[in-house]
Amino acid sequence: MKSNVLFFLLLFLSYSSAAENGNPPKTLKAIKLKKSIVLDGKLTESIYQKIPIEGFIQRDPDEGKIESERTKVWVTYDEENLYVSAKLYDSDPNGIDASLMRRDNIVESDWFFFFVDPYNDKRTGYFFAVNAGGSISDGVLYNDSWNNDSWDGVWQAKTSIDDKGWNLEMKIPFSQLRFNEASSMTWGVNFNRDIKRKKESTYLVMVPKSESGFVSHFAELKGLDGVKPQQRVEFLPYIVQKAKYLEHDSGNPFYKSNQYKTSIGADFKLGMGSNLTIDGTINPDFGQVEVDPAVVNLSAFETFFPEKRPFFIEGSNIFSFGFGGSNNNWGFNFGVPELFYSRRIGRSPQGDISDNDYSNYPSETSILGAAKLTGKIADNWTLGALSAITERTYATLDNGGLRSKEEVEPFTHYAVLRSQKEFNDGKQALGLIFTSVNRDLRDSSLSTALTKNAYTLGFDGWTFLDEDETYVVTANIIGSYSHGSKEAIESLQERPHRYLQRPDAEFARIDRNKTHLAGWFSRVMLNKQKGNFYINTAIGAVSPGFEINDLGFQWNGNKFNGHFVTGYRWYEPDNIFRRKSFYISHFRDYNFDGKNTSNGIWTAANFQFNNYYSVNLRASHNFSAFNDRWTRGGPSVKLPSEASFSLFANSDSRENIIGHINSRYAYDANGTQNYSVGLDVQWKPSSQIDISFGPEYNRRKEKRQWVDSFEDPTALKTFGSRYVFAHIDQKTISGNIRLNWTFTPQLSLQLFLQPLFAVGSYSNFMELAKAGTNDYNKFGSENSSIKYDNENDEYIVNPDFNANAEEITFENPDFNFKSLRGNLVLRYEMLPGTILYLVWSHDRSNDEYAGNFNFSRDFSKLWKAETNDIFLIKFSYWLNM
Repeated sequence: MKSNVLFFLLLFLSYSSAAENGNPPKTLKAIKLKKSIVLDGKLTESIYQKIPIEGFIQRDPDEGKIESERTKVWVTYDEENLYVSAKLYDSDPNGIDASLMRRDNIVESDWFFFFVDPYNDKRTGYFFAVNAGGSISDGVLYNDSWNNDSWDGVWQAKTSIDDKGWNLEMKIPFSQLRFNEASSMTWGVNFNRDIKRKKESTYLVMVPKSESGFVSHFAELKGLDGVKPQQRVEFLPYIVQKAKYLEHDSGNPFYKSNQYKTSIGADFKLGMGSNLTIDGTINPDFGQVEVDPAVVNLSAFETFFPEKRPFFIEGSNIFSFGFGGSNNNWGFNFGVPELFYSRRIGRSPQGDISDNDYSNYPSETSILGAAKLTGKIADNWTLGALSAITERTYATLDNGGLRSKEEVEPFTHYAVLRSQKEFNDGKQALGLIFTSVNRDLRDSSLSTALTKNAYTLGFDGWTFLDEDETYVVTANIIGSYSHGSKEAIESLQERPHRYLQRPDAEFARIDRNKTHLAGWFSRVMLNKQKGNFYINTAIGAVSPGFEINDLGFQWNGNKFNGHFVTGYRWYEPDNIFRRKSFYISHFRDYNFDGKNTSNGIWTAANFQFNNYYSVNLRASHNFSAFNDRWTRGGPSVKLPSEASFSLFANSDSRENIIGHINSRYAYDANGTQNYSVGLDVQWKPSSQIDISFGPEYNRRKEKRQWVDSFEDPTALKTFGSRYVFAHIDQKTISGNIRLNWTFTPQLSLQLFLQPLFAVGSYSNFMELAKAGTNDYNKFGSENSSIKYDNENDEYIVNPDFNANAEEITFENPDFNFKSLRGNLVLRYEMLPGTILYLVWSHDRSNDEYAGNFNFSRDFSKLWKAETNDIFLIKFSYWLNM
């Protein structure tokens, strides 16, 4: 670890200064209004007689050529607002696409984007977008070329279409922007216009495809003199009424008391000067607008679900760690860990409860309050802090009419601190992140299941290696520390990321008397930012004791990793392709015992044709390697070599019917096969309606599917336990169905449905014959027997007659899971920031006929299954004080 820190510091200090390269930025002038603009999208005010901003350059389809349709832009302001207005000439006004869409749902259309960097720090900013129909999108810019649309500002836009083209006016309150107050300010700005029918994208400042960066190339906007930002105080009270109609036992005494629920609370924003904002929430409503998809997870690892709650989504990029500086990050089984996985806050309770007749077990932990501070201390110094408190949560049990309560989640405090400072115009940066989870553990059962305290501390940064900013090195290092009871720490040691109980582990073995667990993670990466020829390489390591799951999401532990990627990218069109690229890479992993756990080659080829159809190909080959997680806490095994091939194809996104195909085939030397094919069709029957349907079929024939493990002192070759596997034939049919119906830019209806049919049939049960090998003994051959007990739906195995081994019994693992999940959301933005939601959430499931797939029968069973329906109405009112 010390060598990693030293290497990072040397890289950081190796570059002390650099001169600006290239041409000086364009300089634009903002016009001070004497009379406010009437926001109607018609450009009738006399201010539009002033000289406009012009000279847009194509990035597509003909990079470097002037725009095919003239565009004129004006930037004006008054005491409270910034106005951006544009006249977008079009030789074919009937060809203007004015499709309506819900906010932030950007689809192919005629768009105008305004990008602004108020700090003029060359790396961060905002974007505001309006299409010809008046639909809007907004978000933030960061890391010079990345964007995130989770931020929703309160601003207005109006558009109109006439015989010369279309017009727009944006009104953006200064209170919605963060900037350093000064008597005379210089901001970075850029503008972009998209013309759908021509597939044309033009910019005032066009960054060639072979270059890197975006914000750093912006023009300079001067003339913003005397702007005095107002004290920002926004208050957003809300009320939610829910009605639940759920599958339940008719005798359940808890059902009716939970059926109807009213919630009242409020969110608020408080500006700390023009740089920092405090977001807070009182009795927050963290209900999700869209349901999580149903999954069938046969691995030992939890499923990652993205965050969908607005309080945590907005500004989430500030808390991202380990990705800055580089415009591309390759993982190859070793991504940077997510230290702040906000879905841990308010998660489902984790405690077990006693046997009971009926129970009222909460589905989530209530958040008493949460607040976050985000913004900049200075032009190049970002700060983010979050604090949240969840209440002590109880389940209520009923046994023959007698009620009792048991604690299932302790009172908990979560905290995150993130800061990053850039140096030398963004050519170097150094940042830190700190997270903490502190639980008030009073219940003995929870004390044995959960840690009392958990902390992480990480540092990250980057440095460019040349004046032209072609090569950049990024690095990070993280330490973790968890403290709790012996039982809680033992449970951490046995998690799938490390499996310290493995009988053949050498570097780190389980210690059942420990009351703490500590570890570290570090990675260093080199990336070539621009040009046709490409290179990326990285090395990293994560120790066996590294643990972040109390507030983060962890994929790796006990691993050394390295990869090398090279490739070539053609940006210039030829007779067939508009652009194409090719990459090839090699990657390799070792665990801390020195065993090679991954060794492979991966290639990719991407082609976009001149008609804007595209094809992407992927192929990989993994050589035989050890796997220290295959037996889920048992000894390592040797996995055979494997290969995979993938194909993705897309049609022209301008068409009314858009198609996407994905397919994959994989196999290994044991005979395992896995193939899938998916189709996604998007149909736009009118300018207001967007329908998509995405069916997918997957067939998985795994020859070594995990079943269970059993202690047996006669199993000498596998350290006193038997590790049972089987063949599995799994068929999965799923689909995503979406309807977006936008009546006006403020009123929209959204439907989402996800049917899922997953059937798995197990056969040819076997056990690992010898640790460290790919050898298995099939039950029922030579010295073993297996029989199926139909009455109890279980298998009974005598694994070894000669060794007088005890019989082992396990349930039939076959499954047939069918589900339908969906929701319907009506969203009406009555006034800027004031929104009414009407929501219906629905799900149903069935698990009959395990191991046997019959689509018509299974569909019928699902259709007749009992349902869970939740109806919700939410009204929130935005007050700008």
